[in-house]
Amino acid sequence: MDFIKWLYPGLGIKRWLTLGVIGFVMVSVGMTIISDMPLLGIIEQRIHVLVSNLLGEAQIWGGALIFVLGVFFLIVSFREVVRAFIKAVFPEFARSQVRPIYQERFLKRGPKIVVIGGGTGLSVLLRGLKNFTSNITAIVSVADDGGSSGRLRDQLGILPPGDIRNCMIALADKEAIMEKTLNYRFKNGDELAGHNLGNLFLAALTDMYGNFEDAVRQMSKVLAIRGKVIPCTLEHVILKAELTDGTSVKGESNIGKVQAPIRKVTIEPREAEPLDEALEAINDADAIILGPGSLYTSVIPNLLVSGIPEAIKASEALKIYVCNIMTQPNETLQYSAADHLEAIYRHGGYGLVDYVIVNDQPISDRNLLEKYLMDGAEQVDIDLPRLSGLGVRVLTYPLLDETQWVRHNSNSLARVILELILNNKKSKVQMNFFDRLILLEKIKNQSGR
Repeated sequence: MDFIKWLYPGLGIKRWLTLGVIGFVMVSVGMTIISDMPLLGIIEQRIHVLVSNLLGEAQIWGGALIFVLGVFFLIVSFREVVRAFIKAVFPEFARSQVRPIYQERFLKRGPKIVVIGGGTGLSVLLRGLKNFTSNITAIVSVADDGGSSGRLRDQLGILPPGDIRNCMIALADKEAIMEKTLNYRFKNGDELAGHNLGNLFLAALTDMYGNFEDAVRQMSKVLAIRGKVIPCTLEHVILKAELTDGTSVKGESNIGKVQAPIRKVTIEPREAEPLDEALEAINDADAIILGPGSLYTSVIPNLLVSGIPEAIKASEALKIYVCNIMTQPNETLQYSAADHLEAIYRHGGYGLVDYVIVNDQPISDRNLLEKYLMDGAEQVDIDLPRLSGLGVRVLTYPLLDETQWVRHNSNSLARVILELILNNKKSKVQMNFFDRLILLEKIKNQSGR
């Protein structure tokens, strides 16, 4: 009699058991019509007569349809009964395991997205994208030579870990906890002061595993990140800037302090080799995103590595540039969105971009705006006619996130990019109809539309 308790209201089992019974009857009826051999008796005979009267000679096709629908109902019934059973008997398991397992499998079927850049802008975008797909590859610049990263680079001879650490934290499953811990900066101690815990962790892993590439892989496992983060090259590149006044500046940390406008940037060695993994990711991508991030010190350095701009051009992926919201003092003073794109074309070649995404939402916080204006920064002007003349389609959206700093809103930017990938005719994303439908519905729900 304990079985009867499973039929009590609220357990969500009766409806699926009923569907299972209907499915079983339909399978039996379908087989009876197809084979003309009764299995359940009078019920089948009556339904058989009804189908024969309705369809005549086409009754075989009617029987096949009933059979297929019956099988479908049985599968749905079995799945939902098992799910309801687990939820009722093992509620903690259902909450802690079933949903994450489903989410992980769904995210693995999402679009393949390659994001190229560095700095804070890249990690902001990654925080939003990881909610819709785990097929993310972040290709990160390794030209940083300032702060904790620069000290570790000089003292230990490793690649600068800062930007890579930020990207891994952004893709981590438990982002808030990891961010607070790994971004902790030591304040005391002659050698420790100014160092970042996450940077030291990566440095320790590099020493343990013998190379930076394996260290990044191991830290990615520790953080259980959704996607992967890789340096654009394993070579120790140095960034150089040639200014319009004829002078030159060496080192990323010094380029942000220049007074004259930048004409172009280069790297040493000029023929730095890319990671094969980076080229493979670009070739397999459904979408390639440049930025957001500092134009000359985060985005463009990746395009100076041999083979990367050529791989982007050759890829069939949708190519998107996310323009910065604000200009940067000294580096991109008075740059419009068109100026940003022209700089990318000068260094990486024409045709790297199909779409440009630009924020069109003005800053509402006057105090925040004044703080930027005092530093010589301002909102980037869209300059639509010039952008259109560069052979790209321009998409403008309100993407602002006003906190202590002006940043892109991670979720808003990710939704815009995912909708563009899924709805664009040029996109080659391989997703079945139901996965695509679910992802579009998730985007819609998160946007509140």
